[in-house]
Amino acid sequence: MTALTAARLRRWGRVRRVAFFVWAAILSLLFGITFIGVTVLTVGIWLVNQNPYTNPVTDLGFFALGAIIITAGLVVQLRAPEHKIAGVQQAVIGLLALGVAGLIGGRVEPLTGSLLFLVATAILVALHPARREFFKVGKRLSAPLAALSILAAIPATAYAATMLVQARQAGPSCFFGRCAYGDRFAEMAALAIAIVVLGMLAASQTEGWRVTAWSVGAAAAIFGSASIVLPEVSGAPGQAAGALAVAWGVLFVAVAEREKRNTSEPPGPETRGQS
Repeated sequence: MTALTAARLRRWGRVRRVAFFVWAAILSLLFGITFIGVTVLTVGIWLVNQNPYTNPVTDLGFFALGAIIITAGLVVQLRAPEHKIAGVQQAVIGLLALGVAGLIGGRVEPLTGSLLFLVATAILVALHPARREFFKVGKRLSAPLAALSILAAIPATAYAATMLVQARQAGPSCFFGRCAYGDRFAEMAALAIAIVVLGMLAASQTEGWRVTAWSVGAAAAIFGSASIVLPEVSGAPGQAAGALAVAWGVLFVAVAEREKRNTSEPPGPETRGQS
């Protein structure tokens, strides 16, 4: 490799890095406005006029999926992205879950929105400094986190199936929030699917996995808390299930932090003496 070629490669690397941060900032802002803004709007409308089409449980579930899982995974890329590829992975998994739920549930808006956002996120993956790690998982599986994810899979699958049936029975599908009632059911199914899959991603301990662990725990706790307060509205699994979701989310984060401490602690004197 000539010196001129090496200089060009370095220059291209700097340009690509700048482009990555600019695009990550744009997507973070766009996704944040979309998911947070829509949640604030729909919750506000419900508080003024309690209509049957949306409610705070499904609205906060939409927030948990869109803001806590998808957007948060992109926001953390704005600092030291080389060590946080799990954040991009969780955003893509969240969008894939939304698309699959939209497809199975027969809801055009979640499906179309997912596809558009996936294209935008794919550009970010192509620019990512650690893009070669995107299709890889961690080298060490956390058995406790994997067990918690598998434990959650049974009720999450049952809930997702129920929501998808209701999505298909909710009437016509359309754009621009005019059919939000059915769309919310598909989005709740996507949330349930994403929590389980991302729990396993966190268990695999890919670079930046703690972001995913906290996102999973927070998403479960937010949705569960809303279900405790409003157990009778559509999309809510009830108070008991809501309490279990909160407990599971808190436990997942606590176990993740313990796992992090265990893997970060330096070996003791006895261990060093034996090495």
